[in-house]
Amino acid sequence: MQTLGDDIVLLALGREGRVRQPEYLRKIVSGSELVRLAAARRVAIVRKRIVVLDATSTGDPLLDAALVDIRTSRHAPRSVKWVARRRPHLIESYLARLSEVGVLRAERRSVLGLLSETKWFVVDTARAADARARLDAIVQSTGPVDASQTTFAGLVWAGYLHFWLYPGREGRPDRKRLRQIARRDHVARIVRAASKREP
Repeated sequence: MQTLGDDIVLLALGREGRVRQPEYLRKIVSGSELVRLAAARRVAIVRKRIVVLDATSTGDPLLDAALVDIRTSRHAPRSVKWVARRRPHLIESYLARLSEVGVLRAERRSVLGLLSETKWFVVDTARAADARARLDAIVQSTGPVDASQTTFAGLVWAGYLHFWLYPGREGRPDRKRLRQIARRDHVARIVRAASKREP
């Protein structure tokens, strides 16, 4: 659960170094933060609104930033609206953290001599493979899955990453399994509702 946001960002990276569907990814990562804050008993969802229970630090700077964003909202934010909210540089912050610990390598490149873009390449292939293997194990399971597995699979489905990770006709059974699992997860439903809003 502690690496949930990082795992999802890793899964969203293409071989060419670009993030797939960044607007959807932003909502998945926000959903992962909501799950982790609830698990840490910092927040609860009450009548579709996020209520702060404990404003003390979690020890994770990115998660703490999410908690501050919720706490400083004028009113307890609606869960779907908060997940859909634009939070500048959210994904870049996760990418930078993965780069700082040696999981990714950032390459800044010039485009047509005018614009520049940063591409992110996996250096720690074992770390990325572990995230994918855990997701594959959930998808290929036939029996019950635990709460953390349900959330992981549910978030991947909710932000439409499953179309990239399990493409085509051969991926259809895996996508179906993800959808079945996701339907049991409350936060996955929140993220899917947020993903249907205008990016």
